Amino acid sequence: LASTDQTTDTPTNNFATLNSLVKGSSSNFSISEGNCSIIATGGTSEPWKHKPATIEISSGKFYWECKAQISGVVLVGISDADSSTAYSVDDDLDEGIYYRSNNGNKYIGGSLSSYGNTFANDDIIGVALDMDNKKLYFSKNGTYQNSGVPTSGSTGTGAIAITFDTVVPDFIQGNVNDGWIINFGNPPFSISSGNSDDNGYGNFEYAPPSGYLALC
Repeated sequence: LASTDQTTDTPTNNFATLNSLVKGSSSNFSISEGNCSIIATGGTSEPWKHKPATIEISSGKFYWECKAQISGVVLVGISDADSSTAYSVDDDLDEGIYYRSNNGNKYIGGSLSSYGNTFANDDIIGVALDMDNKKLYFSKNGTYQNSGVPTSGSTGTGAIAITFDTVVPDFIQGNVNDGWIINFGNPPFSISSGNSDDNGYGNFEYAPPSGYLALC
């Protein structure tokens, strides 16, 4: 039994996973690794295929990582948990904020604009979510995009502004074999340099910013 197959969940502390209850007739997924790995097995890039997490967030600061599995295009970000499309499988991305693999753009309210670097297969994307100041940051292999500084608080240096009151982590697949392997603190992939949050929870490849916690 590999160390990546072991979990530190307890009855009083459970890490977020992908929400296996979200299903749809026009999208096909393969979900594995304790609901922390998702691969698209059917369809094309339109409509996009969503898979949200199990924990919604309205306050606090949180950090998670995800390893891209790309044959075409993937996106990672958050969706508006209060919208009617937050837990739909197929959507036009209008109710969310995402970082896109093939052009490095940010995708907000259905519109693309310049943001960061492209990312490829097995790159690790970090997400630093500050709901206290309504700011969102993405990193690629430990480097925050757009010169982002997650600890800048209300200043939000390099941040993407959030207009939603409650959000849920969201992972989007385009073509067949596109997907993500998600680490909310219990990594289903090998970590070469373990880092925990300020409370000692989680095991991440890159250190969570000060004040940011594992989503558990």
